[in-house]
Amino acid sequence: MNRYAQTPRLIVTSLATLAVLAACRGTTPVVTAALPPPTLPTPSVRSEWLMAQSVVLDLIADNKPAAAESALLQFTRNFARTPEGDRARWWRTLMRAEARATSGEATVALALLDSLLSDSIVTEVRAEAMLMRRSISAIDSLRRVEVRRRMQATQLAGERLDEIKTARDSLARLQTEIVRLRRRLRAVP
Repeated sequence: MNRYAQTPRLIVTSLATLAVLAACRGTTPVVTAALPPPTLPTPSVRSEWLMAQSVVLDLIADNKPAAAESALLQFTRNFARTPEGDRARWWRTLMRAEARATSGEATVALALLDSLLSDSIVTEVRAEAMLMRRSISAIDSLRRVEVRRRMQATQLAGERLDEIKTARDSLARLQTEIVRLRRRLRAVP
């Protein structure tokens, strides 16, 4: 046998000898204390956020926005006033604002973002929320301009149709008058 193969046996023998010598030396018996079981480390808020984020993204991919919003709400309640909790609030507000903005309820979406901005939140989330608010506001103003333009176009088309109808009526009266005048001219010998 080589020297390294004997090392574990040598260590065990040395420890056993030391234990016997220590036991013989004193009269006090060695009492082993019962140690509590080791506790598992609690996951950090950051790791919890990463897990919640992946769950939310999967739910969104599966087209389950209500479940995703519920998961974000639960995370926000569990980790309130943390940067990750603010991030979850931001995602939740973003989902709700996006749903409102695409359905034409931009004022509701803007109110949601305003309520988020009025609270004290992380600077990074605040900057993103302000950008989102400006974008929704700009899109809403463009949508309003487009609606106004379409209403004006519809009104103008209606006015044109009225003008065309008036012109046709005038043309019909003129044709009737021309026919009457032709008859009269033929009747004159």
